[in-house]
Amino acid sequence: MPELPDLEVFKVNVMKRLTSKRLNGVEVFNTLKVMSSRGSILEELRGRELLKLDRIGKELFFDFGDKKIVSAHLMLSGEMSIVPEQEVPQIRYKIFAFHFEDESLVFSDRGKLCTVKYMPTIGKTPDAFDASFTPEYFLNIAHKNRIVNIKAFLIDQKIVKGIGNAYADEILWAARISPRSFVGKIPDDRLLVLYGSIGTVLKDAIESIQQISPDIISGEVRSFLKVHNKALKATETGHKITVERIASKITYYTDEQVLYS
Repeated sequence: MPELPDLEVFKVNVMKRLTSKRLNGVEVFNTLKVMSSRGSILEELRGRELLKLDRIGKELFFDFGDKKIVSAHLMLSGEMSIVPEQEVPQIRYKIFAFHFEDESLVFSDRGKLCTVKYMPTIGKTPDAFDASFTPEYFLNIAHKNRIVNIKAFLIDQKIVKGIGNAYADEILWAARISPRSFVGKIPDDRLLVLYGSIGTVLKDAIESIQQISPDIISGEVRSFLKVHNKALKATETGHKITVERIASKITYYTDEQVLYS
């Protein structure tokens, strides 16, 4: 599943291709996965330009001005493709398409989980890159979730948006905290180290993805990950990587990560 770093790169690359392009129309292929709280997407968006593309958590928000926004959540296997409009029929598992002046942005998903929403509701939970995601917020919400497993805590989108399975492992390894730990057992000073690792790991990942696959708008680049990486048997520090199901997720960690339980 694309996580925050992937989507940050997708966002930049889609805007390079489509910024200020006029929308000729939209096309819905799977009515069960395209939701609208009001109005007609086609009639309200036709002729508008894509002004901005934002990311909040694991969703992308296409802004066409006057608060007319379309969000897309790619979920586990959703993909975006930019192709000439005549090539759209060749794309399998289509859900939705924006048809711009000379090319189309198509959302597809073989797993049929990807969702598109018109005029979506945006929740109050902070994104990992939001100014409101402060050390004070992090400590406060950690204190309210003392009995929760730390990995489950990090991937809970009601606590902080954007972190998924792979990057939770990378963040915990960077902070040297075992994913088997419980939040309430971790001292505040180590929680602050963990908080700092969130920003560092995610920003470094964006740079790595841009270097490895500069034009990517779908999929996942994971070859640079230091612990959540099927190709590795040990970390760069020489410790064996253990793979285990924790918090209902396949988890990668090492014995150099301190267990707080």
